Amino acid sequence: MTKAKSTTRKGSSAAEQQLEYPIIGRSKTVQLLIKQIKRLGKGNEDVLIIGEAGVGKGAVGRNIHAEQNRRDDSLTLTSLNLAVIDDKELGSILFGHEQGTTGYQSTSHKGLAESSRGGTLLVEEIEGASLRNQMKILKFIKERKSGHKKDDSDYRLIITTKSDPLDLREKNKILEELADELSTFEQIEVPPLREHPEDIPLLVEHFTQEACRELGLEEPIIDINAIDVLVRQRWKENIRELKSVIDRSVLFSTGGMFTLPPELTDEKTEVVKMINNILTGQEFEINKSLDIIERGIVERALERFGFNQSKAAQFLGMTEQTLRYRLKRLGLVASRQRNS
Repeated sequence: MTKAKSTTRKGSSAAEQQLEYPIIGRSKTVQLLIKQIKRLGKGNEDVLIIGEAGVGKGAVGRNIHAEQNRRDDSLTLTSLNLAVIDDKELGSILFGHEQGTTGYQSTSHKGLAESSRGGTLLVEEIEGASLRNQMKILKFIKERKSGHKKDDSDYRLIITTKSDPLDLREKNKILEELADELSTFEQIEVPPLREHPEDIPLLVEHFTQEACRELGLEEPIIDINAIDVLVRQRWKENIRELKSVIDRSVLFSTGGMFTLPPELTDEKTEVVKMINNILTGQEFEINKSLDIIERGIVERALERFGFNQSKAAQFLGMTEQTLRYRLKRLGLVASRQRNS
């Protein structure tokens, strides 16, 4: 298994630096998560990690294994994402097959139960598996035996889900017996980004450094305006979505300044940016900022009135002729076609 490189950043917490796979944040929410990881890393109990898409459940699972591995660095970690496993493959992956078994080539294959012996098996997104595969997982959990040699295997099982298994059972997304089985595991919940937005500046800094290092680029200067925009966003895909935006921002950045993708710049953002620049004495292009603000206002007015230019012009207190002039100057298309 290739270990992720951990970088020590100025001002980062000691707890964060000690983790094999960085969990970024100084909030009480993140520090509690780190404490739970360390506690679970001291034992060998099976663990269920619960959290929304993109919160970093896989990183939490790998950190739990890494903490346990500090006491015995011979332990291995094997991961399996059920959302991408075919129904026909899972049985062989879990239990293996003997040489000459019908449907396979004449080679033996160890199942994960046997190959994971003495280590950790991380099974991700269990609710993404088909019901047939969930039945195989249930059998795998209950038997704790390899289909290859039929002898007991000693390994730790860490499973991730997006919701509590009992809630998933109520929504018919997971087998009832499997939900009951998972409910016996030690549980750890990974918080969504909206519960610790104060950590976003640190995450932005971390992902920017990471992207620049991978691309061989100089780190851009991240100003308060960009941070303000990112903190106010609703991150439906949590840290994963934020990282994607930061990666794109690094590519957009020129002249040593961090630049957000165009879709994150609207008239409200530009007003805040202008005010912040005035208060902090930073230079800015007022005509460019005013164009962005005007474009946003005109677009919203057109959308509100179903792209009826006459009604939009009346609402904005101008003639249709003036509106058409502004549309042309701002490079806007006053029809529904612009969204197509």
